[in-house]
Amino acid sequence: MDNRLLLEWILNNRGKIIGALVGLGISISIIVWGILKTLLIIIFVFLGYYGGKQLDDRVDIKDIILRLLGER
Repeated sequence: MDNRLLLEWILNNRGKIIGALVGLGISISIIVWGILKTLLIIIFVFLGYYGGKQLDDRVDIKDIILRLLGER
């Protein structure tokens, strides 16, 4: 298979490939560490992603905390 065809196939099926790799990673994590530890890892990854996205978007973290606490 030509490298260009392989690259084109990968780019056209990017979501499927990423989804399969995420599923593989989660299943291996469950086998190795168990479901509770894997869920904890997923939660912390999500929180880290969310926090990083907020920093990228230049959102003021103090405003978010005050909103969560119900103060404005």
